[in-house]
Order: sequence, then C-alpha cells, then structure tokens
Amino acid sequence: MNRMFPRKGNPEPKEVAVMPGPPPTPSRLVELKGNPSKKKLTGSEPAPSRGAPRPPADLKGEALAEWGRIVPELDRLGLLTKVDRGYLVVYCEAWATFDQARAAMAEYGALVAGRDGGLVKNPAAQVMRDAADLMIKFGSRFGLSPSDRTRLSVAPESEDGPDAQVLSLLS
Repeated sequence: MNRMFPRKGNPEPKEVAVMPGPPPTPSRLVELKGNPSKKKLTGSEPAPSRGAPRPPADLKGEALAEWGRIVPELDRLGLLTKVDRGYLVVYCEAWATFDQARAAMAEYGALVAGRDGGLVKNPAAQVMRDAADLMIKFGSRFGLSPSDRTRLSVAPESEDGPDAQVLSLLS
C-alpha cells in the first residue's frame, strides 16, 4: 500500500512504498533449500564479500565462545559474508544472556522471594525467554535450528574441498 506523506515546505508529497509480508529469503538460502517454489532467482541482490567476519574486540566470555562454535561451521557451509557480523553478534550475545539467566534459574529456582516476602516468579525466566526469542529470530537467518536445517540441502563435500561444494551449488 502506498501512503502519501507531505513534507513541510515541499508542495510535492512523497510516496513511501510499504511492502507487506515477510522479508524475502536470500538467494543463497533459497539455493540451499533446493528452490522449493521453483521461482526464478533474479541474482540482483547485493553480493557482499564471502567469508567469516571477525568478532568485535569487546565480545567476551560465553558470547565469544558461541562465536567460536558457530562461525567456523557457518563459514564452511558458505553462509557467511563479511557484513553478517551484526547478526552474529546479536545471536551470540543473546546466547550469553540466555546462559547467564539459565545459571541464575539453576541457582535460585523458578520462584524467588518478592518484596513483600512472598514468592514471585524469578525474573531470570523472562530474561531467558527474551534471549531465546532473539536467538530463534537471528539464528534462523543462518539455519541454526533443526527445522531450519531440514529446509537446506548441501551437496556432499568433494575431493576439491568446501569451496568446490559451494560452487557446485551455485552453478
């Protein structure tokens, strides 16, 4: 749906296109899924430099450990570009937050003492839920959940290595 928004001091109103529905799936993921809809891929989307981005210097602890667990595998599958850093940071930080809240739940339990002396739900439960939501949202962009992976099809590694595997998927 297009909406007209007049700008102050500008007699011509500007049109703003509002695109309904979910965002489009990147061509690389469509290819890995085997292009189930059989739509022609335009190839007109930007193609950032492939490869694993470096973690930010301030990424520490469990977030950095998660980076080390997932990034090499995602890079091996050819799913990473240098501009994916922000998404990866959000995912890894969400994991670290989830892990910290999980530890608090394990230590203090699901119910903790409230201000009035009664029992209330441990606030760590909400922190875990929020972090899990972020992990699901950002992790699905990289095929990190089991259901996301069922939609991907990766050719077996050839003798030429993982780069040949990715190239065979793209041709």
